[in-house]
Order: sequence, then C-alpha cells, then structure tokens
Amino acid sequence: MSEISISVKNLNVGYLSDYGIIKVLRNVSIDIPESKIIGVAGESGSGKSTLATTIMGFVNPPLYVERGSIIVDSKYDILSMSRDELNKIRGSVISYVPQAAQNSLNPIRKVKETFTDILKAKGMDYYANIDVVYNTLEEVGLTDRQVLDMYPFQLSGGMKQRVVIAISLLLNPKILIMDEPTTGLDVVVQYEILKLLKKIQKEKDLTLVVISHDIAMLFQISDYIAVMYGGQIVEYGKYNTLLEEAYHPYTYLLLSSVPTVRSRGKKLPRIPGDFEGFIRYPKGCVFSSRCPFVTSTCKEVPPQIVAYDKFGFYKCIRYPEWRNEVKKAYE
Repeated sequence: MSEISISVKNLNVGYLSDYGIIKVLRNVSIDIPESKIIGVAGESGSGKSTLATTIMGFVNPPLYVERGSIIVDSKYDILSMSRDELNKIRGSVISYVPQAAQNSLNPIRKVKETFTDILKAKGMDYYANIDVVYNTLEEVGLTDRQVLDMYPFQLSGGMKQRVVIAISLLLNPKILIMDEPTTGLDVVVQYEILKLLKKIQKEKDLTLVVISHDIAMLFQISDYIAVMYGGQIVEYGKYNTLLEEAYHPYTYLLLSSVPTVRSRGKKLPRIPGDFEGFIRYPKGCVFSSRCPFVTSTCKEVPPQIVAYDKFGFYKCIRYPEWRNEVKKAYE
C-alpha cells in the first residue's frame, strides 16, 4: 500500500485570457500522505482553488495545464484520463466539496432528488440503496430522515453544509477535498463542522484536504499544512513543526498576525503591500516585494525547494538568517 494519496509534480497551470495564458500555479510539487488531514492555507488569489480543481481533473477552458503530473491513489494519472474515466473515480475514489457548497444544492429540488441524481450517474438505484443514504446522513449528524423531503431553503446553513458533506461521502471515497468548508457559517456552526470533519476522517480513514484562508482554523484540525503564496507552495510540513518554527517568512507572518491571549496589548506583525500579480510575476522569490527580511539576492534568485524530512520542505534562500532578524523587528 502506498503511503501517498496524492502526488503532484511540477504542476504549471494558467488561464487563457486576452493577454495570453496567465500562469497561476508555478512548479507546484507536493506529496499528500494517506489517511491524514492536510490544510492548504494562503490569502485569496494564491492559487488554492485552482490547485484543488486541477487535482479533480476539472480542466476546461479557460483553465489550461501547461505541464506537470497528478497521480491519485498511486494509480490514477489525472491529467491523462478521459472525461468518462474521470467520472468513474469522482465520488468513489476522490470527492470534492466546492466553495460556497451550500449554494450547490438545487433550490427547487428536494434533497433526496440530489442523492438520486448522484446514484443514477453511477448506475445505482436510489431506493435499492436507501440504507446507504440513511447511514451517510447519520454520519454527518442528520438523524431526522425527513431532511430528504425538504428543500434547501428549509434547511439552516449548518444543515445544508452537512447535506453537501453527506453527498460527497455517499460513494465512500478514499480522498475528500473541501474548499472553504466553513465560510458563511457562524462561529458555533463552524466549530461543529470542524469537529464533524475530524470525526469522519478518523472513522473512515480518509485523506482529507481542507482549503482555507483561515490559518487558525486549519491548525485546529490539520496534521500537515501547505502554505501557498502567488501560485507556489512556499512551505509544507507537520502543523506542530510550523507552529514551533516557521521556515518561511510568509508562514511566520501569517501565524504571528493571529491574535492570541499572549499577544494582548502587543503590536501584531502585518504583511505590507499586495501581491505584484500574475501578469508581472516576480523574477526572484515570489514573496520578495512584501517580505520584511528581503535582500537584493531574494529579488533576483528564485528559491529552490529545501526538504527537511520525508514530506516537509520550504522555499527561502535566507533561512535561518531571517529568523535572527525577527527579534529586532517584532519580538
């Protein structure tokens, strides 16, 4: 049995536009271990959702894959598969919950009709598999079967999110990718959904990839964290490693900007400026225009991947030197 659920190598992805191909993902490589929760963090526009949709094989114009490979479950070469081949493994091997998942439910169709459509697409009958539907709903905390006869507008935000999660788990996939699963939910419901995800992942031995701009939330549930910036993964490792000592300045600044009890009364670091953009892409380090520890070399030389264990790596030519400058700047 392979220890790697998803293997992405040298992935370069862009979008067709009036300016030509605007490259978003640049040389993205990552190995995602099986049966773990992986958080993908980064600000809006960093390429998180593009990475997720490409892994799922949703490669349609204007999305364009320039080069790279994606191997799922050690045997499915996603970028070489036909649409019919991809449809066979979607839902059963790898499943996906998109952003604003609550809005993915058809407002004029009952919940059971959505389950019916999923099963029919796989050549399965709804009533012959009704126990599977009931069990899946119970797994996400929906014990009242009347929910199947309800329309989305009759459900609360938390209930709709649970229904969507149930739909994604219906065919018992090995891998589940969730894009911003708690967006639009109040704090209490967010906590309930996170608790639910951890429970499901453990019980089903899932590989769970959770994408969010909320790094504090990701650290509550993840075993590993991938930090994205400007279409690159700038750091990847076990969550406790990143908490103890970030290798990349962007990770450090993200973590330091989260208010805690200990930071009360202290001035929190912030990340100045904005990303230069994908059209005028930086020559050197992608974070160089905003990094407080930048040097002239950083602006000219693209950093290479530096691995420090089986999965962990970072991309910064100034580690550990920049760590010595942290106390002067912030501590």
